[in-house]
Amino acid sequence: MEWIILILGTIGHVGLWCVVFNRVHATAFPRKFRKFSEKAILVIVFAPLFWAFYLRIRIPGNTFADVISLPFITYYYYGSVGLGSLFVIRWLYRKLFFKLPNNVLDSQTERLNLKRELTGPLLHGNVPRLLGLFPFNEALLLTRQRMTIELEMPPALDGLKICQLSDLHFTGEVDISYFERVVEEANRFQPDLVVITGDLVDHAKCIDWIPKTFGKLAAPLGVYYVLGNHDRRIRSETYLRKNLHDSGLIQASANWHEIEFNGDTIQITGNALPWYRDAEQLPEQPEIDAGLKILLSHSPDQLTWARQRDFQLMFAGHTHGGQIAFPIIGPIVAPSKYGVGYSAGTFNFGKLTMHVSRGLSGDETIRWGSPPELGLFTLRSNQPTSANLKTP
Repeated sequence: MEWIILILGTIGHVGLWCVVFNRVHATAFPRKFRKFSEKAILVIVFAPLFWAFYLRIRIPGNTFADVISLPFITYYYYGSVGLGSLFVIRWLYRKLFFKLPNNVLDSQTERLNLKRELTGPLLHGNVPRLLGLFPFNEALLLTRQRMTIELEMPPALDGLKICQLSDLHFTGEVDISYFERVVEEANRFQPDLVVITGDLVDHAKCIDWIPKTFGKLAAPLGVYYVLGNHDRRIRSETYLRKNLHDSGLIQASANWHEIEFNGDTIQITGNALPWYRDAEQLPEQPEIDAGLKILLSHSPDQLTWARQRDFQLMFAGHTHGGQIAFPIIGPIVAPSKYGVGYSAGTFNFGKLTMHVSRGLSGDETIRWGSPPELGLFTLRSNQPTSANLKTP
């Protein structure tokens, strides 16, 4: 019994500080503060474990009761046991009851090992190359996700195909040939619309990659984007947006865009809060008879914002699916106020369906159990066509 309590206490302790990590990284706090908090959290997580090991193992005669004998440590320990129990119950609930929403009619995944298919070195720099040698690293294992989703929208929009790219993170550490191949795969989907949900370029030296990658995306209804927190590393936001505009991309945020498709209207906008304030500067939402309202959000944290404005479809990224998802356990960290609850996948909230992409790259070239994702979403209307309506 003592070991069960110890395990629950450890789960609660680690889980508590994972919650803190997730919430801090869901904010617009300065990057230096967030990096400092990472190191501080690691120290806090491991210090009690080393302290307990020292007192229990290195000092003869100490019992576990002696290790937690100080009042503060005792309260914290049993509080962690309680938290650990709650985390385990929540984990069991998700494992037993989570499934794809009923309006997901079909979902298929194909994996492409680009490390084998592309010639030349794909990782640059000592650390990325070292991480690339780790067993089962999926950083270059591209998954092509095809999903069919039924929505409350006019029959005229039935069959609309949307391709989502997210979190490309042009750092220079992953070779441009990887991203060129991603764009080729996106174009093979032959989408009607392409959406990009943030974290495009981390370093200014990679801005000249934009026309060679994003500029090659092809979609008759256009390529729309929002920026993410990593794009703030570019000193001149105007310069970044100009290069994106010159390559044919359309800034989704700060405006309500209206797209015509088969005689019906699609309304689309973007939200990159809390890092960019465009969503707060939006003009009043037009009261048009839009058949479909789409939100591009860098983070799933704007879920409430989307529901309040009657969107039917929301695309998000930022979380990378946790980047490391352990067998059975799954991911334990994701930079979101929801923690790992919406770290990746498709979720339904009444009228709104949200898809959170695992993204395509990252500033650390390591992924386990959460490979890069390129998504194609074919939309189906749940409303009958006029031909199927019977006249009385």
